[in-house]
Amino acid sequence: MIRIERLNFTVADAAYKADTFALRNVSLHVRPGEYFVLLGPTGSGKTLLLECLCGLNHIDSGRVSIDGVDVTKLEPRSRRWGYVPQDYALFPHMTVRGNIGFSLAGAVAARVAEVMELVGVAHLADRFPQKLSGGEKQRVALARALAVGPRVLLLDEPVSALDEQTRDELCRQLKRLQQDTQTTTVHVCHNFTEMLSVADRVAVIDQGQILQVGTPREVLERPASTRIARFAQVGNLLSARAVADGTRLRLVCPGGIELRARIPESGEFEADVVAMIRPENIALTANVPENVPPEATILQGTVAELIELGPVVKVRVACGALEWLVSLGKREYTERNIRVGDRVHLVVAAENVHVMRSSPP
Repeated sequence: MIRIERLNFTVADAAYKADTFALRNVSLHVRPGEYFVLLGPTGSGKTLLLECLCGLNHIDSGRVSIDGVDVTKLEPRSRRWGYVPQDYALFPHMTVRGNIGFSLAGAVAARVAEVMELVGVAHLADRFPQKLSGGEKQRVALARALAVGPRVLLLDEPVSALDEQTRDELCRQLKRLQQDTQTTTVHVCHNFTEMLSVADRVAVIDQGQILQVGTPREVLERPASTRIARFAQVGNLLSARAVADGTRLRLVCPGGIELRARIPESGEFEADVVAMIRPENIALTANVPENVPPEATILQGTVAELIELGPVVKVRVACGALEWLVSLGKREYTERNIRVGDRVHLVVAAENVHVMRSSPP
């Protein structure tokens, strides 16, 4: 559906806290009917890339195509792509009905009524933007983008200015709407929870480069680099020395701790690596665990801190010179009555240890 090939674009902009900022050799493929998320920290180039897709920026080199047709040099109005900018860009002197119908010609009234009903703003038709809540403005901006029947919908941080409850509800609505209309959608955000609620696939971008493309699960559980892992705040990253040991890797970590891990599918690995273990993939027991997988690592430690986060409790466990972060459901935490100072055991299965190169990608 959308194909970006070796796109390069350089801009001098103080907003990027540098003399120049560049998108470098960006290549992506978004499939038809896919909800695709472009994820990255502030200043990573997400909005800039979306503006290149819209045609608001004339790229230095590369190619953008849709359904095999090169649109690289087409003006924004000729691309028939719906675009919702971060600030929604509603006309303050126009009602909701007027904003939605602004870009239409012909049978405007019928189409406006149809789209207002689709996104749930029909009851707001005669209001002006200053009388709308943040969530209502978002829906109106979305309706305006959908009114022209776009082949592609581009959403730039569509829910970032909303409170958490409104954001979650609108993400559900966005996903449902995209599934109902089968509109290919590219959604820019910096929030992992937001990404998880909508994405079929995700591309992680930072410093103008695409670092990894995959499903949300692949990016979270098997990040391609420590850069991505740190951005995802995975919780447990350890430098280690890797040694092949049969069908597994033996990872020698600081403090004399050794872990077992899978050998990468390629069969290749560096001697110096970083091991990543997600907090929810570490089992915590009070007593010496039974029925432990033969290649699992068992550690002893002391509960150093408890961090309650609603339905989840983070348990920080000190094991010698290292600290581990373990994630427990609130019910499990309550039933086990875990307290700071408790002696506990941690079980880390080899399958849950993800090995990454220690050097930058």
